Amino acid sequence: MDIICYAKSASMTMLVRRKQIESDRNGGIEGLPLQLMIIVLIAGISMAIILGWTSGLGAPRTIASVNSDPSEIIVADANGDGLYTNDGLDIVVFVVDNEGKGVEGATVVLEGGGVTTDEGKTPHATTDQQGRASFSSLSVSKYGRSVSFVTVTVVKSNFVSTASLTIPVIAE
Repeated sequence: MDIICYAKSASMTMLVRRKQIESDRNGGIEGLPLQLMIIVLIAGISMAIILGWTSGLGAPRTIASVNSDPSEIIVADANGDGLYTNDGLDIVVFVVDNEGKGVEGATVVLEGGGVTTDEGKTPHATTDQQGRASFSSLSVSKYGRSVSFVTVTVVKSNFVSTASLTIPVIAE
């Protein structure tokens, strides 16, 4: 809207035209380009920060495979009483991650199949730098000629998955 004002001076009367500038509480046309530039600038900076944070994230490490040596345990009935045993058994477990590297610091537990330490406890160990956990002087015992299994469970903090392996216990 235009407003016409008259200004009188001693020598002449002057007609002055000026635009009325109203304050627009709804984000008027006159303030929009500056506000838009500020919003775009803040959005760009925010996006750069978020991308910076996420670019350092990689795929989570997982336990890809668990293997053992031996891959099967043979037990025998030495005195014919139906109890099949294998004493002084050594087992080595290998744990590898999704990048093909040995997983250091993983907890390995052996359960089932009558496997115990020489103190009669459940065998457990922690993997070394090569991802190897060694168990020595284990005892495995079972009744009858049926096949049983030793379950190897592997867990590691900050890894997405756990892994397990079953080792067959075979009576001969």
